[in-house]
Amino acid sequence: MCDKNILFVTTYNPYVQKTGAHQRTRHLFNALKQTAHVDVLFFNLYDKNVPITDSHVFMYDVDLEAGALSKLKGCVPFGQHVIALKNGRCSRIYREMIQRRKYDVVVFRYLATAVMCGVEDYADVVIDIDDIPWHNYHKMAENPSYSWIKRVYFGYKSWGIKRVASRIMKRCRLYYTANPQDCLTDNSRYLPNIPAILESQDYVSACNKNILFVGFMAFPPNYQGVDHFINYIWRNVCRKHPDAHFYVVGKGTPEHLRKAWESYPHVHVLGFVDDLKEMYRKCSVVVSPVYSGAGTNIKVLEALAMKKICVVSDFAFKGFDAHLTDGVDLLVARSDSDYAALLGKALSDVSACMNLAVHGYVSIRKNYTSCAVVSVIKDSLLPDC
Repeated sequence: MCDKNILFVTTYNPYVQKTGAHQRTRHLFNALKQTAHVDVLFFNLYDKNVPITDSHVFMYDVDLEAGALSKLKGCVPFGQHVIALKNGRCSRIYREMIQRRKYDVVVFRYLATAVMCGVEDYADVVIDIDDIPWHNYHKMAENPSYSWIKRVYFGYKSWGIKRVASRIMKRCRLYYTANPQDCLTDNSRYLPNIPAILESQDYVSACNKNILFVGFMAFPPNYQGVDHFINYIWRNVCRKHPDAHFYVVGKGTPEHLRKAWESYPHVHVLGFVDDLKEMYRKCSVVVSPVYSGAGTNIKVLEALAMKKICVVSDFAFKGFDAHLTDGVDLLVARSDSDYAALLGKALSDVSACMNLAVHGYVSIRKNYTSCAVVSVIKDSLLPDC
């Protein structure tokens, strides 16, 4: 560790791992701590009533509920407000923090957090972009399940965010992305996501026809993907494998979807589970039928880290092709019929497909580790230390 001071500004609790966003925040925080002295400015939007005893974490509960005029302002694509609205309290606290102590580096978790804090000069700021800010709106604009009015709005929003965010990304000292394909300029670095849980090397996975999906089910790309999977893929799987069971784990599933999904044979919507690791152990196959969103899907890495046969959409696979190979580490489906066929293949001979799970597990342990994250942080953030 070098004698430098870093301020890490985040809206996600660095001691919580309940979502992919929390997990990446925690891993980034731990890597920063191994590099230099770190203070955390935590604007608490999501994790109310969670005590933090770390004296270097300065937590402020913040309510970002905006009025109608502010929301309308956010639709105008000619300023930083198209990304997020500046918050007067957050801006004041941030300014006081950087004036009180000399920091060598300020790292923001997400571009929206920097905008919320009223940053004007980005030259000395480092941002963990994570997912390219406009990609999700771009994908929604291409999604035919939305009305044409919504798709026009999403396209307009995507254009506005790209226009503003691209300028900021070029001006900042450095930015990190979760997908190597999103490193768009010379001042960008790929910072991999890594799984929050890892199975032991000697664990032998179960051989059954239990299939699992894990994700935050209030997130549209997750519930839309599962809905598509159940409606267009699951019924074909059940024809050949009537004894297969599909478990959906994660809180927030819209009630009307839960009822619709459970009307299908052997579909179980469990919501939040106390022991996720045990749930993984009860299933042989994990699916990731995600078709929209941005960045990379931590759930894919997590499934491989748990020694599971992983069958994913080609969209969910994006960003992993540098270290993972289709047909060697996991199975990648390019269409609905392809997905049903690959899943049927895995269920027909689970034991034979276990070599995929083992190979994928080895690749995860080699390429997606905390050491990899620390290495990127040290080499890019403070190379002289």
